[in-house]
Amino acid sequence: MSRASRVLSLARNRRPVSRFADRLIPPDVLECVIDCGRYAPSAKEDQPWRFVVVQEALTRQRLAGSAFNHPHIRTAPVLIVCCARFHTHVAGTGRPSYPMDVTAAAQSMAIAAADLGLASSWVTGFRESDLHAILEVPASVPVVGVLALGYPDGFASLEPRRSTSEVLAWERWHQAIETSSRS
Repeated sequence: MSRASRVLSLARNRRPVSRFADRLIPPDVLECVIDCGRYAPSAKEDQPWRFVVVQEALTRQRLAGSAFNHPHIRTAPVLIVCCARFHTHVAGTGRPSYPMDVTAAAQSMAIAAADLGLASSWVTGFRESDLHAILEVPASVPVVGVLALGYPDGFASLEPRRSTSEVLAWERWHQAIETSSRS
């Protein structure tokens, strides 16, 4: 299997985890996942991310309360809280680049996790000030999301993927995308 088909296979066969198994992730596997995040692309290669890895059960439970009791936050053996160390780079649009940069790192970790037999869930619904307090993250540091990691103990159904014609335009925007039946 070529490398391209392996990556495509990982993407196509991804399934949302419904629950995580009560099983620890070996340190070398976790380090590999984190390294993939470290090597993700970022604007001007600034690497603005800072990852807080949480394995302690009590801290995970406190974080779950701050994430509206999200079941993945409650049950995953590892949470990687993805923060932006700084956000000084501003794109030509006037928007800071750190949300995309940190998300690219999280996606790199999610793909690595899948390749290593782990499941992941990207959670963005939380009270950021609570995460700051629980993890002692400075108030000036944005928390972009939490990547829950673990071995799967069941998968949820995956929504059908939109057709290529609904998500792709070559060279120019096409009206058909805007008037698609799925909005």
